[in-house]
Amino acid sequence: MSANTSDHVYEAIIRSDSDSVWKALTDSTETQKYFFHTRIESDWKPGSSYRGYGPDGSLSSDGEIVEIEAGSHFKTTFKPVWLGDNGQAASTVSWNVESLGPATLVKLTHSGIDDETFDAGQLGPGWVYVVSSLKSLLETSEPLPDLFG
Repeated sequence: MSANTSDHVYEAIIRSDSDSVWKALTDSTETQKYFFHTRIESDWKPGSSYRGYGPDGSLSSDGEIVEIEAGSHFKTTFKPVWLGDNGQAASTVSWNVESLGPATLVKLTHSGIDDETFDAGQLGPGWVYVVSSLKSLLETSEPLPDLFG
């Protein structure tokens, strides 16, 4: 495991209002459409669990809500369960939603994960896909096709 960590930042401007973007990020029915068919479940309160479940119901990611401002920001701890227990402490993932009138700026920041684990989990391409598929869903009503099998 590498001792090097980096902040990984992904942004997109989406032709959609911020309320629709927020709903897509926090509604488990919506997340299944663009987030690798992952159902994200939480009650969206600080200290509450934040869990991702795959199509077969298995736990794919685990975390806790660290902070939340409804409609604009949430931050979670993040453990990629599919990588197994490699001794890596939980990292953090933050989502920021900023209204730009008829569009919305979405910013995802993944911090505190060692670079080796980040690369092994293919998290870079994964986050690009998630943000891009979210954008596609909200702009065209269709998420991106499955690209990772």
